[in-house]
Amino acid sequence: MLDLLDALLAPFARLMVALGVPFPDLAERLKAHYVEAARKTCDGKPTDSRLSVMTGLQRRDVARLRDFHPNEPRLTHLSRLISLWQTEADYKGAPIPKGGPAPSFEALAWEVRRDVHPRTMLDTLIAAGTVSVDGESVNLIETSYQPLAGSEDQMAYLARNMGDHLQAATTNITSDVPPYFERAVHYAALSPEQVATLEQQYRDGQMALLEQINQQASQMKAVPSDAPPVRFRAGGYFYFEDAT
Repeated sequence: MLDLLDALLAPFARLMVALGVPFPDLAERLKAHYVEAARKTCDGKPTDSRLSVMTGLQRRDVARLRDFHPNEPRLTHLSRLISLWQTEADYKGAPIPKGGPAPSFEALAWEVRRDVHPRTMLDTLIAAGTVSVDGESVNLIETSYQPLAGSEDQMAYLARNMGDHLQAATTNITSDVPPYFERAVHYAALSPEQVATLEQQYRDGQMALLEQINQQASQMKAVPSDAPPVRFRAGGYFYFEDAT
């Protein structure tokens, strides 16, 4: 069974090495997640002995780690800022003044987060190539915030995206009726030019769909509801490599 997971474990190990995460630190964190997963899925009282049997960990490890609580996914305030810029009626993705009352970048930044200065947010978005500044006007270049390579924001973004994708896939294979949409198309033996054509078509179609969902979700959020809140994440990917 474990050899079937190599395609999943190999890129994860590569990421951990790239980030400089020592294996003992990762193993300790993984032990805690094993205990948490066993506790949530345990039928009956989750005693240390029972969790030890389910995880293969020693009872002293289970007792030490059973109070572990995974960190809540960190929200990226810059991603929210860009989303509001595109969807709020006063903004709609148009160029806005740097400062002053709404609609302005300063007002939008303060709406998203009060403990980070708008200038800091603006500098980060400029460095990431998300916005440009023309005099006193700020222009939106990209429709989403892509954090700088290697930054904590990028790692948090990756963890949320891949975590939700894996949650969906895991639930699908452990449920009698898979509840989540997860599909992929895969071919081999195509030319680089053919793959490039398909990738561009996928990029265009995916971005158009994501922008449509973003607009619709923003409109829905503006309508008050008494129902318990539900979050969602929708995404996609296109990967290719030399097949020889």
